[in-house]
Amino acid sequence: MAGTLLLERCNPYGAETGGPRRVMGGLYGPGSARTLDDTLPENVQQGEWVCPQQAQVHAFLICAHEHKGPVMALCSWHEEIVEHAEMVAGTTRKVADVVKVRGHYEEIQRRQAGACVRCLYPSVPGGRDFAAEHKQIEAIQGQLAYLNDVGAWYSARAQGLRQRIEDIVATFDEANARGIIHRCPMRLIQVS
Repeated sequence: MAGTLLLERCNPYGAETGGPRRVMGGLYGPGSARTLDDTLPENVQQGEWVCPQQAQVHAFLICAHEHKGPVMALCSWHEEIVEHAEMVAGTTRKVADVVKVRGHYEEIQRRQAGACVRCLYPSVPGGRDFAAEHKQIEAIQGQLAYLNDVGAWYSARAQGLRQRIEDIVATFDEANARGIIHRCPMRLIQVS
């Protein structure tokens, strides 16, 4: 990858353009990165996952079924200062080293492009909306967490919720077996 060519910051998740909108391919909408945990830094609470690096490439993700994401400005390999301790003459001192680290261009290819969200959670015309069902499972899990906290994990209500999750998961398993749901890897295509 060549040196920095672009005059913008790395923006893999939308922090530079109004906040994350593409977490899990936009499955959870524009507020998906927001959190209520007050111990996190303010920029994370606001849903802004900022990368301080200069963008070096424009690229987009695409799967074999032509599900295409937006063009992203991404950083590539860059140097970063890391600190560690070392023992010298019986005392510990802090030492800074410069190491070469992967940028978002490499990390997205390596870790985050394993499956197309639209292929994993398809909307079947006249049929099921798997994304909505996935969200329903997460909502039920929240209810189960509450029941566990109040000591009602073994209640009839909790058993009914667990059964509802199993029923939804069975529809996912059936759709997976029939090829409706499939794990389709994404490719990161450079456009600049």
